[in-house]
Amino acid sequence: MTTSSLSKYSRSDAKPAGPSSTATAFCSACQQPMSGQVVRALGTVFHLDCFRCGDCNAVVASKFFPIEGSGGKQQPLCEKDYFRRLNLICAKCEQALRGSYITACDKKFHVEHFTCSVCTTLFGPQDSYYEHDGDVYCHSHYSTRFATKCVGCGSAILKQFVEINRNLKEGCWHPECYMIHKFWNVKVASRPTSRLEYLDSAAYTQKEAEYNATLVNRIWTHLSAFEESSAACISAMLQHVSNGMSLDAIRMAEKFILHVEVLFAVIDELEAGFARAGAKGMSHVREARMLCRKTIDLFKLLSYIQDSSSTTNPSQVQSRRMGMTQDLSALVTGLADNLKILIRIALTGALKLDREHSNGDALLKFLNSLQCLGMDHADPNAKRQKPIVPVRNADASVVSEAGPSSSLSESIIIDYSEGVTYGYRSLGPECAGESPFSPKPIAQTIQKGASSVLIPPSDLCAACKLTVEEHCVRLGPHQRWHSHCVKCVTCGKVAAVAPLNGEDKAAAETNGSSFENKKPSKVSSTRRPQANVYDFLYEKLAVEPSSSSDKIPQPKVVVYCTAHATSDCRRGFSPVSRLEQYAFLLNVVLRRLYLLLHKRGVMDFTATTPSPANSDSSTNHYRDYTEILRMKSSVHLDRKLNATALKPKRPTIIESPAGR
Repeated sequence: MTTSSLSKYSRSDAKPAGPSSTATAFCSACQQPMSGQVVRALGTVFHLDCFRCGDCNAVVASKFFPIEGSGGKQQPLCEKDYFRRLNLICAKCEQALRGSYITACDKKFHVEHFTCSVCTTLFGPQDSYYEHDGDVYCHSHYSTRFATKCVGCGSAILKQFVEINRNLKEGCWHPECYMIHKFWNVKVASRPTSRLEYLDSAAYTQKEAEYNATLVNRIWTHLSAFEESSAACISAMLQHVSNGMSLDAIRMAEKFILHVEVLFAVIDELEAGFARAGAKGMSHVREARMLCRKTIDLFKLLSYIQDSSSTTNPSQVQSRRMGMTQDLSALVTGLADNLKILIRIALTGALKLDREHSNGDALLKFLNSLQCLGMDHADPNAKRQKPIVPVRNADASVVSEAGPSSSLSESIIIDYSEGVTYGYRSLGPECAGESPFSPKPIAQTIQKGASSVLIPPSDLCAACKLTVEEHCVRLGPHQRWHSHCVKCVTCGKVAAVAPLNGEDKAAAETNGSSFENKKPSKVSSTRRPQANVYDFLYEKLAVEPSSSSDKIPQPKVVVYCTAHATSDCRRGFSPVSRLEQYAFLLNVVLRRLYLLLHKRGVMDFTATTPSPANSDSSTNHYRDYTEILRMKSSVHLDRKLNATALKPKRPTIIESPAGR
């Protein structure tokens, strides 16, 4: 938009006079004798009907603008033609620009007429507008009609963008969209236009664009921080093992397991969203099992490394460690790949719920969980549970936090993360207790010299004593039951629900082969209904003595259905999802590794234990938001970053000189 200066112009008012008293007077226009009313102007007289604009021939007896014509003779012009000759006509209303006006696109506008060419959006002095083919557009209509669209999200690109040439076709991306696609092979598609109730509303469309931009930025920020934090835990764990700091390595492993737990909980929440929508869920079971198996293999290898370090012969130690390097590298690479795949599955599922099933809360909960984990610096002892109001029921004095009463339908969808900011409710410190690797339990171990805090929970069913690795039932923080093992002693009713769609019953009731097996049995990934635990109560009899000193004594219970329950029965059974049990088993394996290293005498309890309060930033493997922004600006795109996108302009008001 440019500023121009105007030459001084004048306006005169013609004055009609009465009948002429001079017989020799003639009209300067028609050269006929004057009669009737006359107009005295420009130093002469005219008939009232002869005093006309020199351009449009309209009568201008009431108001005219004198201008020098051919031969040096002045002639009158109407206001519109006079301002047209001065190029001072509003492009919108085609009227004269008297007073302030705006120039844009080689056109001039009244201040109140400078609006979008499509809608009625008025641009003020501080507002931005866009130009295209000589017309003015607001942000919304320029974005939807003319701006280059991002290949990743489909939104308009108005700032920096990344250019990619694939198959001889140029594609433009927002930097964040490109990084999301590069890291997880996911396109963050915009919401379908059918969901925009006010598509022609500039304010609504711009708000939607701003929401998508903020969402994409949050996705890239929190997911990249989560993945980098997970990798930092593995790296620190290996470094501590190499330095002989077994306790610190165990703590880093616990942090990594917490990352896995949070991701598993997010996937379970997304699966619940698909179940509520009646849609097919995500295919994630195989990748989750592979991640757990490789994590356990990594723990095994670390124990071997520690065992080799106890050898007195330095050459043997070096030889064994060199032989394990290749296996260790393959395991770490496999862990990173499986974690990335699960992140992609979760992100794709969350976007699908948002775009196809109008469930935007699922994606926001996903991002909020990762954000809260980062705010707590992935501390396993951080409080993450919200207060839950207990439910009273006429059949029992107390209903546990597990959920609804027995009168509810068997098809109820369980939210395993209800009441917690991230992770599973059953694995949080409020329910499962403080980490045995935190300073307080370690101090008790040093003081007592006992192994009471080293006793790991059991991974066996409390009834059949077989391994529990899939959907199951929980009683208390650690005790696990197969769904079909929760059986009324009176009538034989079981908590297991019949599989849907003819699914194989053996898969539904699988005891599961151990994660430690190299060739695990095939596990069905079909969504199965959870155990109907709300129809069952239990009566505690006594503490069952443990046959081994390294197992937690379990109370002996008798199970009844609600129809045969006694007055001493209570509620407490809770359903456990497959992924929740996976996370539980990882914690069991880590505690066994801790116990193994302790028995070997390689656990150094005399090292100074860092506390969260005085630990420096070098021990924190979860970056804060400012670090995320610095990383985001320094990430190598390996593509051309173009900063030539169209920038919006702002109008400038020009004051027009007053006429006379």
